[in-house]
Amino acid sequence: MSEHPTIVFLYSPRYVPQQIIDMATAQVPAGFRLELLEQDAPAELRRETIAQADFLLGYPGNPSGPEIAAASRLKLFQVLSAGYEWLDLAAFQHAGIPVANNGGANAPTVAEHALLLILAVYKKLPLHHDSLHQGRWLGLQETLGMREFRAKTLGIVGFGRIGRQLARLASGFETTLRYYDTVRAPAELERELGATALPLDELLGEADVVSVHTPLTDHTRGIIDARALGLMKASAILINTSRGPVVDEPALIDALRTGQIAGAGLDVFAAEPMPTDSPLLDLDNVVVTPHIAGVTLDTWARRISFGFANIQRVAAGQAAESIIGGGQG
Repeated sequence: MSEHPTIVFLYSPRYVPQQIIDMATAQVPAGFRLELLEQDAPAELRRETIAQADFLLGYPGNPSGPEIAAASRLKLFQVLSAGYEWLDLAAFQHAGIPVANNGGANAPTVAEHALLLILAVYKKLPLHHDSLHQGRWLGLQETLGMREFRAKTLGIVGFGRIGRQLARLASGFETTLRYYDTVRAPAELERELGATALPLDELLGEADVVSVHTPLTDHTRGIIDARALGLMKASAILINTSRGPVVDEPALIDALRTGQIAGAGLDVFAAEPMPTDSPLLDLDNVVVTPHIAGVTLDTWARRISFGFANIQRVAAGQAAESIIGGGQG
């Protein structure tokens, strides 16, 4: 490795504002050099820059197969997001380049956002907010359509870092906690959080709130489909801050229209940006936000700090944390 290894930050200005670029530039570890590379840079510049990189940061960051193959110096691709479904992990595996995600840097803020959506759906927050701005005082008109989160059963689908953070937040509401995951949590953690593992179908039938926190994989795509929605209580609500395709959106729209479930809070969608004619926008039992759950100023600071620390680990001959695929070097 060169005396001053190069970290290339492959990013899209659409998602990474200049303030964050400045933050990253100010925090480059001693002995490293940071080079910026826009996702939409000319193909030749991209190939040349990535080929000379010792480490690659990405947000979202999507190197092509030929770029990965030519990256003979690359020791680690550090993704600054939690999700990674757009990456060609097979190409990284073939090249022997490990890929890591952000180590749960966004977990606190996504968990907070899930809680926000739960409360906003239960309290009909957008309706009351918009009505006041329109000069209408609804008063107690919606009283019988509102609920409280306290003492409800929360079902968490995907019990990784974000799901566990939500469990901790929900404990203050005296909730009963159920979770589904393909990998069971350690018994000590279950006891600490008061969490009970259940098969997915049982969780869906018991929960008052179902909150989805899974990555998008072949296994999870469409996991909340018409059949799954049919297992939920008519009084239950669905929260999704993971990835849109984890939920069968047309089936969800039907369930919301017919009253099969009571409501939904959604930060992610089948198509993003959400089409302006989406039926979800016509439903008064839905709260929507534009895929913002995981990004705050606080989150960015943790993403960058974790990314640089992981790069330093690898540069020092240690194993990277939060490996999601690719080769192990």
